[in-house]
Amino acid sequence: MQAARGFCDLNISATDTDLKITVLKALSLGYQTIAINRAVTDSLSQQQGKKRKKGDFPSVPPPPKLVLTPDDLHRHGITREPVILSRITVTYSDPGSAFLSKFRDVIKQYDIIAFTPTTDSALKQTVSQTVLDVDIISLGPEERGTRFARKLLRLAVERNIYFELSYGPCITDSSSRQQTITLSHILHQCSRSANIIITSQARVPAHLRHPYDVINLGRFFGLTEAGAKAALVSMAHNVVYCAAMRRQGVARCVAKVTLLKEPVTQSNGHDVDPQYKYEGLENARKYLKKDVS
Repeated sequence: MQAARGFCDLNISATDTDLKITVLKALSLGYQTIAINRAVTDSLSQQQGKKRKKGDFPSVPPPPKLVLTPDDLHRHGITREPVILSRITVTYSDPGSAFLSKFRDVIKQYDIIAFTPTTDSALKQTVSQTVLDVDIISLGPEERGTRFARKLLRLAVERNIYFELSYGPCITDSSSRQQTITLSHILHQCSRSANIIITSQARVPAHLRHPYDVINLGRFFGLTEAGAKAALVSMAHNVVYCAAMRRQGVARCVAKVTLLKEPVTQSNGHDVDPQYKYEGLENARKYLKKDVS
């Protein structure tokens, strides 16, 4: 998985008609990292007292594929190749449902895994990560059946699980706007707004907003200006990085250092034994030379 960069929108809804146009619109607004989200609901787990039949489980489609040609990027004024990731959001209520274990291998094909638990028991299972390693908990404003226990939310923060606030529903519906603001303040009370990302959940280009407009909108969500900007940049980068680490078998997000070999060229033009430097850090020798001169 590629590392995230720039402003991020980790929730572009995977629609069949406007997906490409919506993604290009997000990139033209200044977002450099996009996650295409596929929403799946285990509807049978919410049906009480009904006997399940074989083959009744809804299928989970594979990650969506989006091809952006250089002409598409040039036409929309995009000069840098974007980072396009896949995401799945699973809504469920019954921890005992066989849905997660049945489609576990398909779900793990996605770059980012998000859960929307609608009951307390489902939320507890999501935080404990007993079935799947979860990257994002997406608590929709309409999910009133879930209580926000401080102990669970703090445990999620310790395990590098992030909470999502989506501004898309706030644009189209006034009740969703009020519910999202209420949800954001509950998260602030329970976890001090830690590990929060802001996404669009856009289905059409009209639902997207410029990154700095979203930062201003974050003030209504109880975030500071720095916290709102971090929700689009550093926190979102951490989501992508921790998701990549979990895919490699690391239970918790940890620091990773990679040594790169760099050949050293003498004044006569011959290369000598390579020296080592750390990935992601600038080579300090050229700055030292400037200071000496």
